[in-house]
Amino acid sequence: MTPKAFDFGGEPEPAPDPAVPRAFDFGDTQDAAAPPASAGPPKALSFDDLPPAPARSSLTAKTPAKALFESEDHPAVRDALEIARADHPALFAQSEGRLAALFRRILPVKLALVTQWGEEPLMEQAALLQPITELVLKFAEMGVPALLEAALESSRAPAGMFDKLFRRPASPAEFKPALTASRAQLLQLMADSELAMRKLDESARNLGLHGLVLAVVSTLASGAPEATLDALVQRRTLIQQAVRQAELSMLQMEQVRRQAADLIGQVSSFLTVTLPALEMAQAQGGKQG
Repeated sequence: MTPKAFDFGGEPEPAPDPAVPRAFDFGDTQDAAAPPASAGPPKALSFDDLPPAPARSSLTAKTPAKALFESEDHPAVRDALEIARADHPALFAQSEGRLAALFRRILPVKLALVTQWGEEPLMEQAALLQPITELVLKFAEMGVPALLEAALESSRAPAGMFDKLFRRPASPAEFKPALTASRAQLLQLMADSELAMRKLDESARNLGLHGLVLAVVSTLASGAPEATLDALVQRRTLIQQAVRQAELSMLQMEQVRRQAADLIGQVSSFLTVTLPALEMAQAQGGKQG
């Protein structure tokens, strides 16, 4: 019997070719998502669209003080100016701009504003009163009237026998140095007092404007809370008293200036007329003797 080859039945089907490994497979091309549309050509850097810088904190940045109302167009300011024009026409004509600025500062009226109103002008005036007081005291301490009287007395002949025998008056020439120095002091006092009075007068006028503003505001704020109305009255009274004090000080200084001017004239007359005449008379008497 002839041996047969191994029979495994039908010819086996050839095994399918092994799949060739592929690079990253993202699925079929027809199912792939469409690539994103191009954003266009690249643009140059631009700083126009930068976000705004963050605002600085109020703790690190100081905002300059601004008027509550930027112009006289606000109804409250217009009403205040009309009242001031009607009640104080002369002062309004001289200081319309300053009054408008003051009204913009105090309106709308608030208690905190009223209680501090005019504080700076009040302190300024208190400081300006001191030089006036010092000049008045300085004039009194000079003693020029008594010195001049003694000089004039020395130029007179003794009135009686007792004075002729026992009284030894000083020579008029002995008063010349003291009177010359006193005249220079009086001239300096006149110059210093003129400057001090001018500054005090300007301060009092400024304070008077602050008082006028309170008077007008009191009319506008008739319906304000009682505490605000009381503060308006108290502050206005204080400012009126300060203005009156300045007026009295200037009046006193003006009286001193008149006396000083009169003394300057008398001292000059003694030094330039009386004393030379006495010296000439003494010289002639000595020659005759």
